[in-house]
This record gives sequence, structure tokens and C-alpha cells, in this order.
Amino acid sequence: MIKVLIVDEELLAGVRIERLLAATKNIEVIGVAVNGFDARAISDKQNPDLLLLKCPISPSNEPYVLELVRRADFYPVLMFCPSFDGFNPMPAAIKRKASFKMKLVNSDDLLTAVLSASKLIHKRRKEKSVEPRTHLYVYSYLGIDKIPVDKILLLQADQKYVRVYMSDSVVTVNDSLKSLEKEFKQLFVRVHRNALVAISAIQGLDRSDDQVSVKITGLSTEPRVSRRRASYLRQLLPLL
Repeated sequence: MIKVLIVDEELLAGVRIERLLAATKNIEVIGVAVNGFDARAISDKQNPDLLLLKCPISPSNEPYVLELVRRADFYPVLMFCPSFDGFNPMPAAIKRKASFKMKLVNSDDLLTAVLSASKLIHKRRKEKSVEPRTHLYVYSYLGIDKIPVDKILLLQADQKYVRVYMSDSVVTVNDSLKSLEKEFKQLFVRVHRNALVAISAIQGLDRSDDQVSVKITGLSTEPRVSRRRASYLRQLLPLL
């Protein structure tokens, strides 16, 4: 779950953002603060992952908000411009150093920015953790889908993405196959340069037209086994 704090001196504008994000899976708005003091109090109590901050801010709120931004090195900061007649602005993900280049964007851009920041948050969490993840994440306009690792049967590289096969669905993740192999080396075995199979789901090997493929429980897809991996798999099968 990605926890979001909205800081907007116009309460109704902040509430509109909250309603938009409320319909997004695995995104939780922990508060809408109308001033810097309240924002700091919520941040201290709830530890947000993501800060949506409206700019510019009033002089009275500057000290509190600047303190929040200084403390925000551990999470991305999203900023958005004030509204003007005939336009309803939404945030854009930008670097703090480039805040003077802020632009007005629509609700789709807001969700894209939040999901982009969420990817960075998940990446940082992964880097800090010494244990393998229990879930992979899929990002779409509907929000963030959590994919249990123990439900994954096959991981197959597809250009710069990886397709994740489960018994009832197929999704795409941004992780590289190499990094997934390293992280989940106890759960998956490489059968080809472009495929990892869940060890617990291997049924056996199938030979056809001088090619070897692996049969996977609960999956009709049978990924090809490279010649250099076939011998290893034959030795592994009796141990499963």
C-alpha cells in the first residue's frame, strides 16, 4: 500500500484529489492538510510514502512545508500549480530542483505521476529489504495490483519486460529476469535464457522434434528448455 499525504490550502481542491485517488487500487490517502502545521502533524503520525504538495504556498505555511520537503528525501514529492479560471489543475511528478518549471496537467497525468512515484517507492523498499519480496507489482490506470510470488508458475522475458504466468492470468512487470532470478533463486529455476519456472510446479520434461520443453502444473504453456539446462533439469526432477 502506498500512503499519500495531500497538502492543499484549498480544502475542496484537496478533496477532489483524494476522491480521484480513492478509486485507485493500493493507494491510500492518509490525510488532506490545509496548512503546513497540520501536514507536519499528519506526517509525523502516519509516515507517508508520497507527498502531494500544492505550490505556491502562503508565507505563513512556508516554514512547515519547507521542513516537510527537507525531510522528504526518503519519498518522492509531487507538486502541482494553483488553479485559474476555466481549468482544474492536477499534480505532475517533478524534481524539487525543477519546481520552477511546473506545468498544469490533467487527472490521467496525475495518476501516471503517482504510479511512477509508486514504482520508485517499491524499488527503494526492495533495496532496503534483505528478504525476498512476497509480491510483485503491476501498475495500470486502475492502480497497483499485488501479485503473490507463491502463485507465479512461469516468468518469461519479453523484450524489456517480463511476463508473469499464473494458473488464471498473465501480467507484465518491469523487473528484469536476471534480478528476479537472483532474488527468488530458492523458488525458481532457469530453463532457458528467457524463462524461469517455479520449482514446485515442474511436472516433467517433454521432447518433441528434437526440442525439450518443461511441463508446468496448472499451465498449458510449456517453455522451451535450452540444451545446456536440459541435463541439469533431468538431474533435478528425481529430487522434486
